[in-house]
Amino acid sequence: MPQTKSSAPGSLTYRPDIDGLRAVAVVPVVLYHFGVPGFGGGYVGVDVFFVISGYLITSLIFSEIASERFSVVAFYERRVRRIFPALFAVIAATLAVASAIFLPRDLERLAESAAATAFFGSNFDFWQQSGYFDVGADLKPLLHTWSLAVEEQYYLVFPALLYAVHTRKRFTLLGIVVVLAIISLCLSVWAVPRFPTAAFYLAPYRTWELMLGAILALGEFPAFKVPLVRDALSLAGIAGIGWAIFAFDSTTPFPGLNALFPTLGAALLIYTGEHDNCLVKRVLAARPLVFVGLISYSLYLWHWPVHVFSKYISGSHQGGFETATLIGVSFGLAALSWRFVERPFRRRDVLSRRNLFRVGGAAMVVTLVLSGMIYAGRGFPERFSPEVRRIVLESDDVEPRRHGCFNLSPDAVLAGHACSIGDRSAPDNAFVLWGDSHADAILPAVDAAATRAGKKGLFIAHGRCPPLLHLSLTDEPTERCARFDDAALKIASQPQVSLVILAARWAYYDQGAGYGPDSNEVRRLIDLNPPDHPDASQHAMFARLLDRTVDALVRAGKRVAVVGPVPEAGVDVPETMALAEIYHSGTVARLSYANYRARNSYVLKDLAMLKSKYGVVVVDPAQLMCANSQCELMRDGRPLYFDHHHLSVFGALQLTELFKPLF
Repeated sequence: MPQTKSSAPGSLTYRPDIDGLRAVAVVPVVLYHFGVPGFGGGYVGVDVFFVISGYLITSLIFSEIASERFSVVAFYERRVRRIFPALFAVIAATLAVASAIFLPRDLERLAESAAATAFFGSNFDFWQQSGYFDVGADLKPLLHTWSLAVEEQYYLVFPALLYAVHTRKRFTLLGIVVVLAIISLCLSVWAVPRFPTAAFYLAPYRTWELMLGAILALGEFPAFKVPLVRDALSLAGIAGIGWAIFAFDSTTPFPGLNALFPTLGAALLIYTGEHDNCLVKRVLAARPLVFVGLISYSLYLWHWPVHVFSKYISGSHQGGFETATLIGVSFGLAALSWRFVERPFRRRDVLSRRNLFRVGGAAMVVTLVLSGMIYAGRGFPERFSPEVRRIVLESDDVEPRRHGCFNLSPDAVLAGHACSIGDRSAPDNAFVLWGDSHADAILPAVDAAATRAGKKGLFIAHGRCPPLLHLSLTDEPTERCARFDDAALKIASQPQVSLVILAARWAYYDQGAGYGPDSNEVRRLIDLNPPDHPDASQHAMFARLLDRTVDALVRAGKRVAVVGPVPEAGVDVPETMALAEIYHSGTVARLSYANYRARNSYVLKDLAMLKSKYGVVVVDPAQLMCANSQCELMRDGRPLYFDHHHLSVFGALQLTELFKPLF
């Protein structure tokens, strides 16, 4: 069995440069989250943490196994002492503050994520939340705990793997870890363009980053004796991390191959830092950086709730002074947390092993109970005035037929289970409303106009599936949307159907990204039937798919109407109004028409082209919602939306007049 190096953490040798590297990891994360310009890739600090963790923990486990001192109980005792105190202090503080300021629905969501965080499953929770009616990151105070969940899930398996194969030859053991790391990296590379959210949050796609640190700990790599070579490698490591921090942004495909820049950079710094005369090591070992590294775990935990709560209350962009103040508050809380929460619990004379596990288990159970109480109490709406509660209830003003008529399977559509809308007494289905969740949101207006005209039709819509033929979307099951849209086309092609109305969140598919609270959500179109030498740009693909769909309907003898883009508010409208009522800050009641036009510039051009080429009727919601350079978000004291881009039933009914000419 191989021996660990004298500088490995399993020995008594302390590496202050690794604490300095922790500072290099955490500071960009904080600056990125607070929106400091120039740090668009600051999120890669988490990946640096993964490499550090894999190196330190593996070194410690390996040295204990080698000296026959390894104990699973002792290992998890160290993990509990390291992770639990600050984590549960943050969870408790977050629940307390949120109970005072969060609106009921947001408090419910937090309760769910708090329970998941307490049992180290928050990465699964946030991965699942990133689906259909998701909310923005600024409403998730525990979002950053996904990385802790990934680590703990990894450490449920990896120590057992090391122990199981430790008696084998050194190169066999190292080879197993290398192979597993390569498999995980390949999975990540494969998943990033197809399932980017899963690739970001889930452990199988991140394990290789921790294993990269483990490879450093297990492999006795030869030292470079030439100082110039060591300095060059350490500078390359800093350059790799720096490139990712300053060149990446939220649109950069990640992790995948791009994660090699920060992770290999961190690995080079750890490797070259084993030698005292390394230039970069001396810089990283400077006292200010070491101190930030010591408090880095608490800083990572505290800074994000500080950011979320400040944004929640202010509801606006923060200036430089406010941002600097909040960063200073985060550092202050981190220093206090490190001194009075982290350090005491690491001492056995303060808390014995048995009591530690008891307290840790109790913290998990109490968090679960409190979260359950909040969820059962539906966020305790009675905390607020009747007017605030009235506004909050507007979030529930959604199309009542959604649960029975929306998100049907392709087989259900073909079997005739699509819901009838309009005048049910009419003999035949004269039209089809086909689309995604925006079609569901606009349904009340179409239904009202068709009923008055004595026309009956069918509603066929599925979330995140635009009415575009032969497409798939990244982060969605392959061909799910294609099968649904093929089924919709077959129903729409029936002889009695004369009109097909297409409605969708067009800009989302044209831009490949959300807007406002979900602006960081990226989903790209995939053309399953591309022409020879296609233009692969997102805009060109969207235009091609839309033209393909309209052409198929026109060839089938159908009159086609397309509902133009509904202005995306960019803020959760009921929530914004409720918070304005609470804090008397005035309400954001309008959206700039210029912003609406900029967001939908390509879509509007495409619709104009379809109108000219096929005679498509374009129903333009902006015609009634936008005037005098502004677009309304509320009317008569009521929100027109139930979130940040879906019209409420009240909002949709304001557009009924637009659909009357269709019938």
